[in-house]
Amino acid sequence: MVNVRLADIPIRFENRFPELEWMCRDYATDETPLVTLSVTQEEIEEERAKQADIFTDGYLETICLYRKLSLEMLKFDVFLMHASVIEVDGEGYAFLAHSGTGKTTQTRLWLEHFGDRARVINGDKPLIRLDADGSFIAYGTPWCGKEGMGCNASVPLKALFLLERSAVPTCEPADQEYSIDRLFHQLLMPDHPEQMMLLLDIVDRLVETVPCYRLCCDMTDNSVLAAYRAAV
Repeated sequence: MVNVRLADIPIRFENRFPELEWMCRDYATDETPLVTLSVTQEEIEEERAKQADIFTDGYLETICLYRKLSLEMLKFDVFLMHASVIEVDGEGYAFLAHSGTGKTTQTRLWLEHFGDRARVINGDKPLIRLDADGSFIAYGTPWCGKEGMGCNASVPLKALFLLERSAVPTCEPADQEYSIDRLFHQLLMPDHPEQMMLLLDIVDRLVETVPCYRLCCDMTDNSVLAAYRAAV
């Protein structure tokens, strides 16, 4: 059993395998959990059938638990976004793209450019929370991609960058229709209608609140400069 604090919500995982305990070691808490989650062996086997590679039961359990958690967290105005979030000078910038388009590359370029002014909050699957004041906060989680880039921290979201490959880096504001379409490709979509309505409402408010940019990027520092100048 593992007790953690994620997106400022205390959670209890009733895990059966040790992998989760190691993953969540930096997120442990003694707080009384508001949510308790577990998965069955049948759910683990269903997850195994979706995977192209061979994984242990323990690893598959961590995947199942995070999916369950992400859907449960919608009732707390929290959702999972497939993105890389970096903090620069206390403000958060999220990179969203299909796998292999350049999220990790852009993250590394920003780290190189800003040095000690920057850190990675989560390199793959952060939790995003709608705060009581209407702002959006990005949180680190133990699920941070194969590179393991992330930390137990949070940052206000200042901008979303929707990545496209280009030989000439440019960054322009994205219209709402384009932003929503790109965003929904990077979200965990619920099957339950009530959860879907919660997610739709949060995403609408996200696009209205946090500026979205269409970042046509290459693999040079010019992409960093184009994006940062547009957002600030």
